[in-house]
Amino acid sequence: MLEFLHRCCMPVQVPMELHGQTLEIKGNGSFCGDIRWSSEAVLNIVKNCMEHTPDNGRVSVIGDETAIYREIIIEDTGSGISEKDMPHIFERFYKGTDSNDKGGFGIGLALARMIITNQNGTVKAENSPEGGARFTIRFYKCTV
Repeated sequence: MLEFLHRCCMPVQVPMELHGQTLEIKGNGSFCGDIRWSSEAVLNIVKNCMEHTPDNGRVSVIGDETAIYREIIIEDTGSGISEKDMPHIFERFYKGTDSNDKGGFGIGLALARMIITNQNGTVKAENSPEGGARFTIRFYKCTV
């Protein structure tokens, strides 16, 4: 899992460093799934968190495995997701009311959800009790 998470986050490491942001990656267990597409999904969520985290903020990516699913929790220290935006966060072309204009088209989170759900997974967005956004991804294991 840890190797997979590092691979997912590699493209954002330099931009985060330029903004003084900290990227924390931890992982236990293994990852089993479509590595390329799953990496794209996780990267899209991490990139979204990076873009909504202030300079000198933090984004954490933590992976774990249970008997039922593999879970990835991505959190940031940004302002969180407004109540108005929460129901629409995974809609294609939706840009939040506090969206900064960094050239995005509003497709990253929608694509991430599509990739995850097409692999028998779920993704949930919420605000962390400590502040900032929290995304929880679960890839469920098959049962026989």
